[in-house]
Amino acid sequence: VLYYLSNNEKQQQLSARCGVSNIVAERYPEWNCEEERHEKLASWAYRIVQGCDEVYLEGYAFATAAQAGVRSIAENTGLLKHKMWKNKVPFNSFPPTVIKKFATGKGNANKEVMYEAFMAELLTPTDLKERLTPKATKVKNPISDLVDAYFIAKYGVEGIL
Repeated sequence: VLYYLSNNEKQQQLSARCGVSNIVAERYPEWNCEEERHEKLASWAYRIVQGCDEVYLEGYAFATAAQAGVRSIAENTGLLKHKMWKNKVPFNSFPPTVIKKFATGKGNANKEVMYEAFMAELLTPTDLKERLTPKATKVKNPISDLVDAYFIAKYGVEGIL
């Protein structure tokens, strides 16, 4: 199952009606400060991965240090990793370039190329992008995150063995 959070009610409705039962949008939690946000997001993710034999995460991209939001993502990921470590949930993380190369043969593949690789593999409706992001002309979230999550999981299962 591929889970994601959205604070957009229409997006949650689109997910529920997209015709793919293993894509689940849940309501983004309300928060009052960054620390509370990190705790709620990490707790949400931990609730989903509890009981897993192994968890696969997207690693840090080396070229993103100057991008807005990177520190927040790193802090949140660190908190989730700590929760998993503390509760003995095994995990591995893989750099985005490794996942892109695994999915497409190119470590610098863009979102559209990743989406094409995703659609070529799965028994997913060919109009999934239109179902979840009907007004978008390019691949954007949640589609790009779902695509990444799929290939991260696949690489974890196939790439490590």
